[in-house]
Amino acid sequence: MHPSFYKRPFLIVFLIYVLALAIFLKVPKPKQDDIFYKLPLKAEISAYINSYPRNKEDKQLFTADILTLDGENQKGKIYLSCKNCPELQRGQIITFKADLFVPGDSDNYGSFEWDKYLARKHIFTQGNISEIKQTESPKSFWFYLAKVRTSILNVFKDNLPANSAAILSGITLGEKGDISDTLYTAFQDSGAMHLLVASGGNVGFVTLIVYFLCSLFIGGRKRIAFTALAAALVYTLIAGADAPLLRAYLMTVAGTVGFILGRKSGIMQGLLLAAFFILIVNPQSLFEAGFQMSILATCAIILFTSNFKINYKIPPVLRWGLELFFVSLWAQLALVPVFTNYFYKISFSAVFSNLFLVPLSAVLMAGGFILWLASFVKFIFVPVLFVIKFLLLCFEYLVNFFASLPMSNITAPALKSTTIIAYYILLFYLLNLPLFKKKLKSFIIVFILTILIFSCGIFIKPQEVTVLKGRYNLNVILLDGNQAKMLGASINGSTAKKALLALGTKKIDCLFINSLSKSYFYMLNDFDLKIKNIYLPYGEISKEIEPLLIKTNAKIMPAFAGQDYCGVTAENGWVLIDGKKQIGTNNNLSFKVGQIATASNLKAIENGKEYIVF
Repeated sequence: MHPSFYKRPFLIVFLIYVLALAIFLKVPKPKQDDIFYKLPLKAEISAYINSYPRNKEDKQLFTADILTLDGENQKGKIYLSCKNCPELQRGQIITFKADLFVPGDSDNYGSFEWDKYLARKHIFTQGNISEIKQTESPKSFWFYLAKVRTSILNVFKDNLPANSAAILSGITLGEKGDISDTLYTAFQDSGAMHLLVASGGNVGFVTLIVYFLCSLFIGGRKRIAFTALAAALVYTLIAGADAPLLRAYLMTVAGTVGFILGRKSGIMQGLLLAAFFILIVNPQSLFEAGFQMSILATCAIILFTSNFKINYKIPPVLRWGLELFFVSLWAQLALVPVFTNYFYKISFSAVFSNLFLVPLSAVLMAGGFILWLASFVKFIFVPVLFVIKFLLLCFEYLVNFFASLPMSNITAPALKSTTIIAYYILLFYLLNLPLFKKKLKSFIIVFILTILIFSCGIFIKPQEVTVLKGRYNLNVILLDGNQAKMLGASINGSTAKKALLALGTKKIDCLFINSLSKSYFYMLNDFDLKIKNIYLPYGEISKEIEPLLIKTNAKIMPAFAGQDYCGVTAENGWVLIDGKKQIGTNNNLSFKVGQIATASNLKAIENGKEYIVF
C-alpha cells in the first residue's frame, strides 16, 4: 500500500464518520405510526416478503414490510415465523393471520440481545403465522431471482444428505439450512464458520471464473470485465445482497475498474467505498458483528498482500501455500477482539484449517452450480452428483478433524476498549511495517503509545454488581478488584458463563449457595469455567448434588451464620415479606456484602441505592 493512501481526504472523512457513529448513534426506536405501538395482538395482515425465507426444521423465517392490518393501511417491518407453511418466496405478497408480539430478549448481561439486533434493522415486531389465507406472486425482479435460488437449493436438498445439503447450500449461497447442532459447533471450533456465509470470497470467485470463461470466447478487456461484474451482481442478488455481499461486490467493482485503469489502490479504495456506502444507507450496520468481521478481515488481507511479498524463488505450490497461511493468519489476528467480545472464544485451528477448507470450498462452490445445471441434463447428473458427494464428505471430515484438535479454540473473556484500541494500533503498525524507513524509531513510538493506551484500562472499572435472572430466581455477580464472587447458582450455566466472560473474567473465586435444595445447584449442570471455592449451608448433601460438586474440582466448605468468607458475611436464612425480614426455612443461609443483601430464596429488587435480594 502506498503511504500516500493514508493522506487521502476520503479516508480521513470515513474515519471521522465511523467515530461519530460509534459515539453518538443510538439504537433506533419505532416511529409513531409503526405497528409496534399496537402490540400484542392477533390480526389479519398482508405483507410484502423482503428477504429470502430461511428454512429451520419445519419453519420458514423471514422479514416483511407490512401493508395492511385488518384491512386498513399499516406501516412497519416484521420478523415472521411460519410453521408447516407452503414454500414462500422473496417478492411475494401474503395475507395471513398471526400472533404479533414484542421481540423477546435475554435480560442477562453478556447474552445475545435479540430485540436490539432486530431494532438495528428497524424491526420492532415479531409474529408467528397461524394461517396463510392468500399468496400473490407479482412478476417482479426479486421474485424471479428467488425462483432461481429456490431451484438451486431444492436440487441440493432433494439429492444430498441433510448435512451435506446444508454445507453445499451455505458454501454456494450462504443458506445453512438445517445443519445439525453438532456440525454447527464443529464449524465454529474449526474456524470455518465463515465458509457457510456468502461473502467476498464468493463474489470474487464468481467474477474470476466468469472473467476467465469470457476471455476464451470474447475479446476486449473492458467488455470481459463488465460481463464478469454483471454476473457477480446477479450472484450477489441471488445470495441475498446483505452487507458482506454488497461490500464485496462494491470492492470487486472498484478493484476491477482499478485493474482496467492500472491503479494499484483500487481494492482498498473499493473497501472504503463499500463500507461508506453501507454505513450511509444503514448506519446501524456498524454495530453488527458480521459487518465488523467482514471489514476487518478484508482490510488485514489487503494490507498484507500489498505490503508483503513471498520470495518468487520459492516453488509455486509452496509459495501459494505460504501466502494462504499468512492471509489466514492475519485475517484471524484482525478478528481476535470480535471473537472475544461477541463469542467469547478464539479459534487456533482456523489458521491451519483454512489452508485446506478454503480451496476445497471454492471447488464445492463451482460444483454446486455445476450440479444445478447438470440437473437439467440427466445423463451427466449422476456422475456429477457422485463427485460432489465425495467432496462434501471430505469437507465434513476435515471440519470435524480440525474441530477435534487439542486447543482448537479456547474460551476468552471480553477485552476492555483500551485493550482493543492498543491491539489494533499494534496490528496496523505490523501490517504496514515495510512502509516505515526508520523501523526502530517507529517501533519505539508505537510500543510506547500502545502501552499508554493499554494502561488506561486500569482506570476503567468493570460493572461491579450484575443481577442475573435465572430459571428459578435471581443471582448476583460481584466484582471486587481481581475477585469474582457469585451469590446463588440457580441459573443456566451457559448464561452465567457468558455474563462472567462479558465482565472480563474466566473464573469464580467464591460461589455462595443459599440452600441444599437441588434447584439451587442448577448452574453446575453445564458450567465449565473454573470455580475456586464453594460455600454451602451446613447439612447433608444429597446424592444428586454430590456429583455436581465433585465435577467442579472446587474446594467445598460449609458456611455458618455470623462468619465472613471472601469478604461476604453469612446470616441465618430469611425472606422479605411486605418489606420486612422474616425467618426462612431450615438449612438456608442469607449473605451480605456492602449494599448487597441476599435472602434464602434469591429474588431481587432494587430499593434506592441498596440492592435487596429477597
